[in-house]
Amino acid sequence: MTDFLTVPELTPLWNAVRAALDRNGLEWRGRLTLPVLPAEGRRRLGVLLERPVPAERRSVPLAELAAAVERLSRTDLVSALTDLGHRPSGRREARLAHQEATRLRRAAVDSAVEAAFPDVTWAGGWGDAAWTDGLFARKSPEEVQALVTVTARVLQHAGTGRSRTELAALLLGNAHALDSSERITVLVTRALIARDGPESERAVWERAGMPLDLVSAPVLTWGLPLLGDGDGGVAHASHSMHDAGLPLHLSTVALRAEPLRVPKGTPVLVVENPRLVEAAAQRSLPAAVMCTNGNPTTAPSETIASLQSSGADLRYHGDFDATGLAMAARAAALGCTPFLMTAADYHAALAVASSSGVELPRDSGAIPQTQWDAALATAFEASRLIVHEERVMDDVLALHAAC
Repeated sequence: MTDFLTVPELTPLWNAVRAALDRNGLEWRGRLTLPVLPAEGRRRLGVLLERPVPAERRSVPLAELAAAVERLSRTDLVSALTDLGHRPSGRREARLAHQEATRLRRAAVDSAVEAAFPDVTWAGGWGDAAWTDGLFARKSPEEVQALVTVTARVLQHAGTGRSRTELAALLLGNAHALDSSERITVLVTRALIARDGPESERAVWERAGMPLDLVSAPVLTWGLPLLGDGDGGVAHASHSMHDAGLPLHLSTVALRAEPLRVPKGTPVLVVENPRLVEAAAQRSLPAAVMCTNGNPTTAPSETIASLQSSGADLRYHGDFDATGLAMAARAAALGCTPFLMTAADYHAALAVASSSGVELPRDSGAIPQTQWDAALATAFEASRLIVHEERVMDDVLALHAAC
């Protein structure tokens, strides 16, 4: 770079040119507003333009200045400015490129969702929410399409009973590809929530029949009078644990290895909270109890299905709150009969709490319908007072054993 252009007196000029190109684009050649220049700077600018630049002049054509700089430096204006230490950032070009990339990425989301989930009402909202939350950020249109396609492929395996790690290895070639930290896992989890309703990540996958694995998250049971040959397996384990006064955890692997069979008509209490199973074991309750531990995931759901097919009389009890009533509705849909879960039972529990001076918490959640007793939803709406299952545990277990 010639010394003629590098003098400090021209520094304000190069700063002004760089700022103008950043603002208007690298190819801009409009009129440049001149900065304040010392006399020597004005003189050199005049030499470059081959005409004097008086102090009162406020602007010059950038095209003329660029031509002069290029002629003197034997390079283009941007390269000359870079050599002078005033490299333009190309902000406008970068901004336009970013806008175009964003447009293409958004179009890719829409087209991929439409192709992967045709005629699925929840899919559009899922794609919009994933876009808003940045789950497709910094991805090319091809990568966006791949993420949506893989999400759809995973959902196609819902209900197959394959574990999440198994699906990751099968579909993606890596057993850890569906770990919680992975972007695709977040997308699938959100898709399952959009399709099936809110729940925790693990519960969402379990509910869809894609458990994390088939041995964790077992179902907790007490006193199931399982029929078997007595030579081993689940039935033998259940009888042995019962004789020892202990509850039994049954994994999905165990349930699939030996489907549960009980005498027809056997009453089985299905509860929401594990404390009731624990209490049943502590009291050697002469009646069977199993726990969903919240919304039933794979092992509890398969236990309910197996017992139902065996002819068991399944009864369900849970919390009196918005979530608990929704769980009761889901349990009813699985074949359980709500037990001590009527408006009368709720009012009785409130009366006991009031007479004991207990202040119950309140629930502001949306109240589901209670088809088995419409008055229950009305009663809960009126008070919004929560009665946890543990508060009425003694009556629930005693009446279950007596029936």
